[in-house]
Amino acid sequence: MKLKNKVITFEGIDGCGKTTQINLLSDFLDSKNKKNIIVREPGGTKISENIRKVLLDNDNFIESNTETLLFLSSRSQLVNEVIVNAISNDEFILFDRFIDSTIAYQGYGRGMNIELLKKLNDFATNMLKPDLTFVLDINLEESLKRVKKNNMDRMEKSGSVFLDKVLTGYRHIVKENTVRYRLIDCNNKKPHNIHDEIKTHIIEFYKGNFS
Repeated sequence: MKLKNKVITFEGIDGCGKTTQINLLSDFLDSKNKKNIIVREPGGTKISENIRKVLLDNDNFIESNTETLLFLSSRSQLVNEVIVNAISNDEFILFDRFIDSTIAYQGYGRGMNIELLKKLNDFATNMLKPDLTFVLDINLEESLKRVKKNNMDRMEKSGSVFLDKVLTGYRHIVKENTVRYRLIDCNNKKPHNIHDEIKTHIIEFYKGNFS
């Protein structure tokens, strides 16, 4: 079994509650005196944040191949500038989106070649894979309700048909690897109940790290 790298990623369509759950998990880790950092994608470094602005700007028309390469460039910079050191320091690293977003959004959503995207992900991350990936699952109707219509970014404005493909993609992805992925049903659940479920998975997976 590979050594655990303590990389934990949170995935899901917009409005699924990733940020809330990441913050709750970080608070739990703090309470156990476990070093942890939170990073978001795209972003997390000066260069990656600048790429984020380009990707999410509603005034930009970005072709799918270009969009994908920009996400991957941001990811590569983040991994090499921040994540490698955090792993060396034995920190828990909590990702708000990572490699699976590319498969779900550009693969299933945009219709790009998924096997090619997996290889590009490997190239951008130097083959880094998370220990655990939580896919927070909500219905499309709930997602559209939660996203603020007057403040939507370029990705959020891709439309309900696109998001439905992404949602289907995430559910397919989970079925591919039951060791790494945890599908968390977030429909009609309070945030603290979802957190309790996630916390149970964390304690079970990282046995010996928590007393």
